[in-house]
Amino acid sequence: MTNEYADPIFLTGEAYWAKIFEPNMINPEKPEYTIDVCNLDSDNMKIAEEAGLSIKNVSNEKPDDKRGNFVTLKQFTTTFKGDPRTIRVVDAKRNPFPSNTLIGNGSQVCAKAFPKAWTFGGKEGVKGYLDSLQVRQLVEYASSGPDFDVVPDGYTNNEAVDFPLAS
Repeated sequence: MTNEYADPIFLTGEAYWAKIFEPNMINPEKPEYTIDVCNLDSDNMKIAEEAGLSIKNVSNEKPDDKRGNFVTLKQFTTTFKGDPRTIRVVDAKRNPFPSNTLIGNGSQVCAKAFPKAWTFGGKEGVKGYLDSLQVRQLVEYASSGPDFDVVPDGYTNNEAVDFPLAS
């Protein structure tokens, strides 16, 4: 990469682990928005390769992993000046995407990113800085999965629980 910031690239695939509206807090000192753009077809693999991005595939180590060939795109939650930064997210018709709707694994997306070369600690690579995201087909994330069955004649706690309030 010769440019400080290259021209943007557009990668189309399936979203996995999208943290777009609420940042990924693995490192609380450097929260980031992140998304894995997965199951890249040959055209998108070529785009990622030409940009110098690291393409991963962990299916050999994790046979249940459904991401196939994927890239991880990230963006800091603040600018270098400390101003808040958000990721622009739109639907298939470029309408604003509702920020209270979570993007579930398997959603069809197109991500706009800027590849930027980096060096640190004797290592080098290219990071894809997520700029914006188009959700083309939504698989809405549901945080609650299956629940217990109701047992008609089972135990029921009918006692009111009294919790003392802090004063």
